[in-house]
Amino acid sequence: MRNMQNDPSPRSWLGAPALFVLSTLLALGADAVRAASPEWETPTASHKDVKPYANVTALHGLTLPAPPEEGTQADKDDVAAVLARQQVDAARRAMAEADGELLYDRFAPLLGIELKRERFPALINLLNRSLKEAGQPAFAAKALYRRLRPYQRLTLDHVCAQSGQSKPDPDAKQRTSYPSGHATYGWTTALVLSRVAPDKASALLARARDYGESRLICGMHFPSDVEAGRQLATAVVSQLDLNPEFQQDLQRARAELVAAR
Repeated sequence: MRNMQNDPSPRSWLGAPALFVLSTLLALGADAVRAASPEWETPTASHKDVKPYANVTALHGLTLPAPPEEGTQADKDDVAAVLARQQVDAARRAMAEADGELLYDRFAPLLGIELKRERFPALINLLNRSLKEAGQPAFAAKALYRRLRPYQRLTLDHVCAQSGQSKPDPDAKQRTSYPSGHATYGWTTALVLSRVAPDKASALLARARDYGESRLICGMHFPSDVEAGRQLATAVVSQLDLNPEFQQDLQRARAELVAAR
């Protein structure tokens, strides 16, 4: 895979496709972006001025296949998986609802901390910049593929943050299922925290798998959406590993966590 951190001319691999992606995202509107994203921090904080470590928008084109076409066996498997998860118990559904709303708070207990910026400013900065970078290719791919979400295609009894049955809307304008933003963010969070606290890596990655699974339970994503989010997050963090500025911030975050333990 090409190292985008050292690409001398990032504009050269953006160009017209990036302009198309931007215009499509604007057409979707702010509500679509908010619906696809959990709150990273609590209390809620704005991240519009967070600076990513690099521009890796084009990474999705080097990483992700197109989503399964409707009617193919892969798509039928996706649908069957979502329908099967309509049957989970109330406790798991409540967990999925909470996963849909929050991010850092869903991983922090594994580190034995409350992950707040006033206590862990270096760690919050590391995570925020990493997630801002992961969001670039994730939302570009959403705008490119415009896949309908499960609740837009299927009649589901349980959909997170909604009451009553879902009503299929095949003509919906907001089509942002592929890849899963939550899965991208959750897997990125787990991978970055695993670099901060390697002794917790197994537990963090297991939690990230559950976090992605919650999107199926919520009726918000198909399995292939979640898998694409994991693939994209892995590619993004692989690029971050090569970034000197990320490595400097990582060392600060490690020292901060060690001092708090």
